[in-house]
Amino acid sequence: TNGLELTKQGFFHISNAINIESNETIARRRLFGVFGDVKLGWRNIAYLNFTGRNDWSSTLPRQNNSFFYPTVSAGLEFTELLGITDHPVLSYGKIRASYGQVGNDAGLYLTENYFQQAAVDGDNLLPANDFPGFGTNAFERSLVLGNADLKAEKTTTFEIGTDLKLFKGRLNLDFTYYKATTTDLIVEAQVSAASGFTIAPVNAGEILNEGIETVLGLTPYKKGDFRWDLDLNFTKAKNIVTALPEGIDQIPLATFSALSSLIVAGEPYGVLVGTAYKRNDAGQLIIGADGWPLVNTEQIKVGDPNPDWIGGLRNTFTYKGWTLTGLLDVRKGGDIWNGTKGVLDYLGVGGESGRDREVTGYIYEGVTESGEPNTVAVDFANPANGTGGIKWRRNGFLGLAEDNIEDGGWVRLRELAVQYRLPQKWFAHGTLQGVNIAVSGRNLWLKTDYSGVDPETNLRGDSNDTGWDYFNLPNTRSYTFSLNLKF
Repeated sequence: TNGLELTKQGFFHISNAINIESNETIARRRLFGVFGDVKLGWRNIAYLNFTGRNDWSSTLPRQNNSFFYPTVSAGLEFTELLGITDHPVLSYGKIRASYGQVGNDAGLYLTENYFQQAAVDGDNLLPANDFPGFGTNAFERSLVLGNADLKAEKTTTFEIGTDLKLFKGRLNLDFTYYKATTTDLIVEAQVSAASGFTIAPVNAGEILNEGIETVLGLTPYKKGDFRWDLDLNFTKAKNIVTALPEGIDQIPLATFSALSSLIVAGEPYGVLVGTAYKRNDAGQLIIGADGWPLVNTEQIKVGDPNPDWIGGLRNTFTYKGWTLTGLLDVRKGGDIWNGTKGVLDYLGVGGESGRDREVTGYIYEGVTESGEPNTVAVDFANPANGTGGIKWRRNGFLGLAEDNIEDGGWVRLRELAVQYRLPQKWFAHGTLQGVNIAVSGRNLWLKTDYSGVDPETNLRGDSNDTGWDYFNLPNTRSYTFSLNLKF
């Protein structure tokens, strides 16, 4: 729903709009499945579980709309087997393993070429569609190129781990190693608009995802009514595209003139490929006769948006009816393309262009095309040299992608909350059984070396192509107050 023109200026609410336009979209999907589960156990010590599921999905072509995925898992509580459940150090121990598959169908309306009703009143960017005339709108073809051969994607996962409880529950440890292979991954790849379409759904080969997950729970202090609990989680994963369909070298997820997110065999999923400087085999910049670094004639890998690892630390303090909890989130690594910076520097209003525009006589460290050390000096922004002699304009509107790749790691205070539960004795008689009062805030503090907005944001939101910042909206900081009454 859109509202145009305001009755009272400055009050931005749909109820204050003079003209209200509403659009409705109806999408239908049918999924039918059958599921089986067999559980076996021995003396509450050993467990074996088999599951199987078959789905039939309307979003897949008829010949591929049925897919089956089984799972088998096993667990052994070795402390129960050894009879040491009362041991003062290790009171609970379990080893577990599983092997199974998970299937996913396609998104809506990806198997055929469809037509959709065009907007009568335009969208404030394009003119209104009056064809065939007199305010009667026609249909337009969808920009999605249908794929009648789509298959369900499947992820096969092997997992092994252990769960431990030590020192009478004061220390808990869960550790998991996993290895997952996804085949026939469904990707909405970008295609040239000259084809009449912009998106083509395809099954994009095979991806390997391997890593570890650790959850540590600790109670450092507990005495009387006071308790301090600490929870730590750590995840380290790597993903590699191991295969693509025959005859395909790469699949674009998102593309600008200076940068693309691609699926490339042998590279991490969504690797950033873009414009970059020309270098020799030793990695040195190759400098032209005018003293400026030369640009590579081909776009190359400039970054990996996937983090090295992520973690979290939660502290919870409890005293009588009071509870104080805070969550720190940590992300190590993960490259981000700061396209906003590139454009602002091109326009002369960015931080770097403002700071360094007076730099003169700068000699780039590198070698000439003949291999000799560079000795030619340049001025970063001398108007007498023309546009080609200004550092931030010589490589186009977006600049070189390599210049605008930054580390997207962070430490943030994700959540801070305080809660008070009124004493239960106050509600011994009467209808009201309890009252909880809570105040919380999210995204209260952020520490990062990234120069743009919050590096958690992404140009296309929660999509497969990550690591893009092109005038992204900032993240939000929120505060909540809650009152819970129990009757």
